[in-house]
Amino acid sequence: MTAALARLALCATLVLGGILLPAAAEARIQAQTQGQAQGRVYDVASGAGIADAEVTWLPAPGASESVAAAQRGISVRTNAAGVLAPDENWGPGGGIEVSALGYLSRRLAWTEATAAGWRIGLERDPLALDEIVVTASSLPRLRSQIAVPMETVEAEEIDAAGVASADGLLAELPGVQVTAATPVGSNLMIRGIGGARVLVLLDGQPSAGALLENRDLSRMSLAGVERVEIVKGPLSSLYGSDALGGVVNVITQLPASGFQVDARAVSGGAGRREAEATASGGGRLRYRITGGWRQEDRIPGLADGGPSAFARVWDFRSRFQFKASDAWDILATATYLRERQRWPVGGAFSGFNDNAGFSGSVEARRPLGPGAWSGSLFLQEYEHLFRSARGDAPIADGGADTQWERLAKGAAGYSAVLGGHSVDVGLEVASRAIRSPDKLIEERAADRQLALFAQDAWRLGGTVVSGGARLTWNDRWGSNLSPTVGVTRRAGEHVHLRAAVARGFRAPSFKELAWNFVNVGGGYVLQGFPDLDPERSWNVSGGVEWQPASTLRMEVEAFSNRIRNLIEPGFVGNAESGLLIFSPRNVADAITRGFEFSLRAVLDRAEFTAGYAYLDAYAVDSGLPLDRRAAHSARARAAWTAEALSGLRLDATAHLTGAAPIIGTGPDGSDARIGTQERFVAIDLQTSVDLGRRLKLVAGVDNLFDARPAGWQGAIERKLRMGLAVEELFAR
Repeated sequence: MTAALARLALCATLVLGGILLPAAAEARIQAQTQGQAQGRVYDVASGAGIADAEVTWLPAPGASESVAAAQRGISVRTNAAGVLAPDENWGPGGGIEVSALGYLSRRLAWTEATAAGWRIGLERDPLALDEIVVTASSLPRLRSQIAVPMETVEAEEIDAAGVASADGLLAELPGVQVTAATPVGSNLMIRGIGGARVLVLLDGQPSAGALLENRDLSRMSLAGVERVEIVKGPLSSLYGSDALGGVVNVITQLPASGFQVDARAVSGGAGRREAEATASGGGRLRYRITGGWRQEDRIPGLADGGPSAFARVWDFRSRFQFKASDAWDILATATYLRERQRWPVGGAFSGFNDNAGFSGSVEARRPLGPGAWSGSLFLQEYEHLFRSARGDAPIADGGADTQWERLAKGAAGYSAVLGGHSVDVGLEVASRAIRSPDKLIEERAADRQLALFAQDAWRLGGTVVSGGARLTWNDRWGSNLSPTVGVTRRAGEHVHLRAAVARGFRAPSFKELAWNFVNVGGGYVLQGFPDLDPERSWNVSGGVEWQPASTLRMEVEAFSNRIRNLIEPGFVGNAESGLLIFSPRNVADAITRGFEFSLRAVLDRAEFTAGYAYLDAYAVDSGLPLDRRAAHSARARAAWTAEALSGLRLDATAHLTGAAPIIGTGPDGSDARIGTQERFVAIDLQTSVDLGRRLKLVAGVDNLFDARPAGWQGAIERKLRMGLAVEELFAR
């Protein structure tokens, strides 16, 4: 561990120690709760505490009128950790009603509540279309209380998509596009902003590869994933750099009590083969461990990789939840990934990417006063090695050309429900480093970072006013302040309004600041520029949600985003050798704007969703449209389940990505439109049926009519697939 990492670890230890063992706070809690029972309202599925749940007293039927009048309607609310303190006036003979937004209400007699130690579990309401989200706030909140635009893809939709990785799932969503990375792989654009400007998270922590600019969503498996949350707009006020265009948070399932094993295997077109298995269970210590392997004879980002194309990923994910005491909850994660990609590079040679990454985190939480403290430590290491050779495997070497990145991050925060306010405050310290031989000055670069953030959601009747800001300081590029302000309002029983103004930013990367890369064959040199400023944006959005019934919801949203100081490499002169010198500068501004529409309906065993997005994205200086941004995108999905027919389920999805301009260098050396990426319309089908003994058969086809539009960077073809899944094996 470097000296910087050692200092960070010491700092994190002191911070966490100071927060997690506050003697004064312990004494205050004991004084507040002495002689008063405490309970907890929690989510039955995950075991997580439910914040702001209301517990209302129901007087005994035989109580006197005066007693009933005094007790009727008395209620208490849980704090940020789900902890409640029963009112001292409650007693034998009466009962309680427990309710929380997004959950089924529950009634218990006083004797039942006391016998359970006032630990009360609630089940989620299956017809509640207002889902609970976590990405846009440190606290879980209802979607209707979040002002920033966002979308959630639940487990059923993930299963119905039948895709192997996150890029395939996200590519179907309106307003989201997947593009090719260099030299292979896939990047993401949200509402016309992509690449390094979209932050990708796994369970709230950054995915590997971003520091090396080796992002590739195709390596992110969907094994064990419960849902994916997509914030469509800046969220730098919470996450800092790289969240300028939006945030994608891939959320795996939390451990549950008991024991069970789930497994599945899939085979399909283009050499697709994959298998995964999950074991979960436990009591006070709960665990969920998933291991997966997948392989395909296609390379993301290549339209035709030829017969030598090959991609294989091994990954391992685990989550642990330990109830250390009535006050302490410990959560931990560990992930490991190994990947190999092979593709032709010319002259009978193949290129090989070998990637490996590990990350681990531990978080401690405990209630304190009206809220809860938390402290966490996150470590990540990722290696990337490119080689070229003849044959099916690269020549072994000592790894002298291996690029790596390391991240160590400590955080501490406090979340509380104070009257009508839901408040989050936090501190984050990080140490980051990369090694990139022959591409950076001194081959290694590092920085240290400190961030302070605060959020508040103020409930005023049917209106929630939210605001937040994050101040980030970095010892390489300076400081940045990113605020956001939003409001949501219930206008009548069925209509919600929302609007938000947010500041986004992206800090210059290590390579942009310290490039020193010579490509003699290409005739150019890339040089870093240490005086780059962060890219910054202002985003304005507003939307209307209409929910005339619990089974029907429609949304319309408009947005406009102005990005300044875009960092782009440009020609700055010639070296003495005659090579062209390119260096990044803050040279461009861009505007993206448009609107989106979505509809969702649930009726008995059927479900229907539809969405459409319009995008206008262009460079301010030239007036040219931005490269490969489609003006139109849409998706419609229908699902039907017949329990009487062995649980038969049918899913059909149609998705459209409209034509998009291809922008490149024209004959005079300036940017120009050089081609068109044609419109792509596809229909995907999937069916599943229970075979008994917890066994399920799944079959599907992607791109049913084998549409193959011109101008696309990746392979597009019809693909069949079939698989078997075993669910809840050995369950107890």
